[in-house]
Amino acid sequence: MTDFEIQRGLRQMNTPRMPQADLWPGIAARIAAADAAPVSAPARRRRWLPFAAAAGVLLAIAGAFTAYTLEQQRAADAFIAGTASPLPVRVSPRDAHDLSRAPGGDPRLLGAAVVLDAAHAELEQALDQRPDAVFLVSLLNRTNARRMKLEHFGARAG
Repeated sequence: MTDFEIQRGLRQMNTPRMPQADLWPGIAARIAAADAAPVSAPARRRRWLPFAAAAGVLLAIAGAFTAYTLEQQRAADAFIAGTASPLPVRVSPRDAHDLSRAPGGDPRLLGAAVVLDAAHAELEQALDQRPDAVFLVSLLNRTNARRMKLEHFGARAG
């Protein structure tokens, strides 16, 4: 079939036509059957149900995370305040009388202060021997950062 024949067939289809059978009796019967049937409420779709379930799961996860965070903060505050059992600290007898070295004057932090001071002194000695060692400078900076954190804990505890 050529394009010309297809176009001619399409033009012939565009003419008005009469149906082979009368369609109105079938349409009227369907309308009458629909009118006689009892009217029921349309089924309500529950599209919100998956969203409500997802929101519930999200709220449960957020609540659990909040409770966990609050419990961790309470435990940290209790440890800092001294209500939790402190870790044993070994302090040499010559450092035991010098509580002024303890951050915030808290004797529980004295052991950590002694260790940080010793580490600082050792790092300075090593840096004097090898002034070109960049990693020693970074370790010294980390030790100073730990000392600052310890001072912060001492200020909060005292």
